[in-house]
Amino acid sequence: MDVLSLAALVTLIALIVLLVLRAGDDLAMAESLPAVLAGLIASGLILLRQWKNGRNAERAARGTTAYRQHHDPVTQLLNADGFIEALGRQTQAPHGQDQSLVVVSVRLGRLRDIYDRLGDGCGDEVLRELSRRLVSAFGERSSVGRIGENMLAVFHPATGGIRQALVGGQINRLMDLPVATPVGEVVVPSTIGVNFIHAPGIAPRDAIRQARLANAAAQASGAAMAFFDDSLDHAQRLQMDLEVELRQALQTGDLQMVYQPQINETGATIAVEALMRWPHPTRGQISPSVFVPMAEAAGLGEALGRYAMDKAFADSKLWPGLRTAINVSPIQLRSPAFMSTVRTLLEKNAVKPNDFEFEITEGVVLEADAVVLQNLEHLRKMGFQIALDDFGTGYSSLSYLGRFPIDKIKIDQSFVTPLEERQDAAPIIKAISELASAVGLKILAEGVETRGQLEALRAQGCNQAQGYLIGRPMAASQIIEFQADAQGADHPQKAVAA
Repeated sequence: MDVLSLAALVTLIALIVLLVLRAGDDLAMAESLPAVLAGLIASGLILLRQWKNGRNAERAARGTTAYRQHHDPVTQLLNADGFIEALGRQTQAPHGQDQSLVVVSVRLGRLRDIYDRLGDGCGDEVLRELSRRLVSAFGERSSVGRIGENMLAVFHPATGGIRQALVGGQINRLMDLPVATPVGEVVVPSTIGVNFIHAPGIAPRDAIRQARLANAAAQASGAAMAFFDDSLDHAQRLQMDLEVELRQALQTGDLQMVYQPQINETGATIAVEALMRWPHPTRGQISPSVFVPMAEAAGLGEALGRYAMDKAFADSKLWPGLRTAINVSPIQLRSPAFMSTVRTLLEKNAVKPNDFEFEITEGVVLEADAVVLQNLEHLRKMGFQIALDDFGTGYSSLSYLGRFPIDKIKIDQSFVTPLEERQDAAPIIKAISELASAVGLKILAEGVETRGQLEALRAQGCNQAQGYLIGRPMAASQIIEFQADAQGADHPQKAVAA
């Protein structure tokens, strides 16, 4: 519309000039020229106004588009791109205007749950109220943005008052105040990560990343707030390096499986538990408590589980007659493709389900959905046994026994260790044993390290055991030697049978 209006206006002006020139030679035209010119000039003014209006509308549209590109539509705060851009302008202050800044990341806990339970409209209102609180708390000298679904961020000159408010927990307390909704008050707990920086000299994305690292550290420790320091940066870089190296180890087969024997009341080996180890070429042995959660966070949980299952299936052919227990993670059980993977690996390794047991944790059944339950039922129908690991360390343990397809419970080491030290430890084992017997479940104790513990377990009705007293985790080839040595009188396995 702008271009057309401008073209029409130019054409009109050219027509007026032409008429004026022709009127000098034509008397009749000269007499009617004033009226014609008045009409043309009026039309020109209308076209000029239309052109100006169009140009202003275009400028406004460009301004609106730019605003939308840099602002969150729900809160009207800066979005991630807008916040980075604003922080960049501040950190690139001209020489002589160096100043300390504080970058704060605020994670809003339970926000997703509020959206799911109360609806988008209510969730948006809660988010807007929390945003207003943050803007009010930091004042006009700050810039506030929404940099993630449940993450707000602020940067502000690092004044003494701001330091005091952060250290004193005033910001946390303000954010944690209840928010009124049509269905009642809700509380959105906040976690704050604080990063003090000196501008200029740091890239905006790095400053925000460091504030988020501090926030993650607060979440991990259960604290309401944490401050960034260089050790967090080092830890993140180390984790990123380890993720890359773990992917490589999965591809090259450098992860190892070891197996820990399990015995019955006669001391005979009845099964082995498959355990994964990572002997890193330069960092030494990396604990499963480190690399398993890291793998799951990096999206490698299913790949790691498949690797362990494949190796355990293959190694199990070395000890026919013994059951092999394999740990399976919630990530695997929640996958609709899990059963297909199990069948593929059974066929590949030419082994039968009846020779295996899958160990699950109480966390699996605590968060079980339809897919998890379906996968567990399919495993049972195929012939696998299901063991509930670390029994007693989770929640509502008794309710699981009647609701889920479980064949065995494994008593956690935390109940076994005190058996020789505390009088109240044995009755707990007895209660678990009687419960298992009542519902027809087998029972095994983990972490048995002394002869006294084993005797106490057997006295309370728990006859299956696993632990250093029986045997440490060992390579697959050593399981064969372990069984052979067990026939000799000097082997510990003979001793525990006595």
